[in-house]
Amino acid sequence: IDELRHVQTQVHAMSHYNKHFNGLHDFAHMHDRVWFLSVPKSFFEDARTAGPFEFLTAISSSFEYVLTN
Repeated sequence: IDELRHVQTQVHAMSHYNKHFNGLHDFAHMHDRVWFLSVPKSFFEDARTAGPFEFLTAISSSFEYVLTN
């Protein structure tokens, strides 16, 4: 049931993105221009520049926190 809730949340987020931003066909163009992605984009860029262990630790703990709360 928990995984079903996660899928429903993600589908809802993607339907909003498709409705207001004309889909995901031009992701590279929108990635730099959508202001509300600045916080997760900064987090993932910081995690990517760290070492492999730090990357896995940061990403796995953040997804666990976001998806289970």
